[in-house]
Amino acid sequence: MKSKKVLLSLGSNISPRKERIMSCIKLIKNTDNIYLIGSSSLYETSPMYNLDQKNFINCVVEIETTIEPHTLLKVTQSLEFELGRTKNSKRNQPRKIDIDILLYGEESIESEALRIPHLGIFDRKFVLVPIFELKGNISMPGSGKKIKDLITDLRKKCDKIRKCKYNINEKDISYSC
Repeated sequence: MKSKKVLLSLGSNISPRKERIMSCIKLIKNTDNIYLIGSSSLYETSPMYNLDQKNFINCVVEIETTIEPHTLLKVTQSLEFELGRTKNSKRNQPRKIDIDILLYGEESIESEALRIPHLGIFDRKFVLVPIFELKGNISMPGSGKKIKDLITDLRKKCDKIRKCKYNINEKDISYSC
């Protein structure tokens, strides 16, 4: 299989949030057939839907992989499990770690297990702002809209987002928020 560039969203709202995100990035970086290209800054964001929970720390990472999408979903789920996530039948609950496949090249996939572009990508400032930081004003597959226009449309919503200082390099991952 030809390699594809993929965007993943990472999020955590159970302490230690930042450390969980950093551990997740390190695990991704050390996973076979996945090459970490880059990462956005960390962002502290208010929760959506279930507002009775702590704020999240989120970021977006870009990887390159030859792993096909449904197998990549299983890989990300195993990383979540390794980082302490448990299955919760209720949606929008606090979580130690959440990894979503946002984009897989230019592909559109709709199956029972996986939807790419990710179902909520166009409504989530905590996804769009880090993508804009990482990739610039790209056209979003599935909508054809420029990412800056999607962010502008979301400014009307009240969810809050705050950028944390963040650096990633070959030797270490460091942050402050």
